[in-house]
Amino acid sequence: MRGRPESPPMSAVSHLKALADVLGSLSLGARVEDGDTPRLVVTNPRVSQLSESITVALDGDSVRQFWWSWGDPIAPVGDLHAVATRIRYVLTPTKNLP
Repeated sequence: MRGRPESPPMSAVSHLKALADVLGSLSLGARVEDGDTPRLVVTNPRVSQLSESITVALDGDSVRQFWWSWGDPIAPVGDLHAVATRIRYVLTPTKNLP
């Protein structure tokens, strides 16, 4: 018996939009820039100097991950909460952390 066909993988833009929704619920600003390399620009509205560009790409093991602008992976795209928590941590001044 054949199983259900797999749905096509989400595009990078779709992953970035999903992450933007989660980041918005954490009171961070997030906008997707859809160009040659789509990216998510995340800002801390309380400290406008704090911002970061997030991309989506495969790692060396062909796992789709979110990536920091400096080239390090954040976490796999399936773990939006972990990714959002790490981004919030980086964009929050130490004195404002819970």
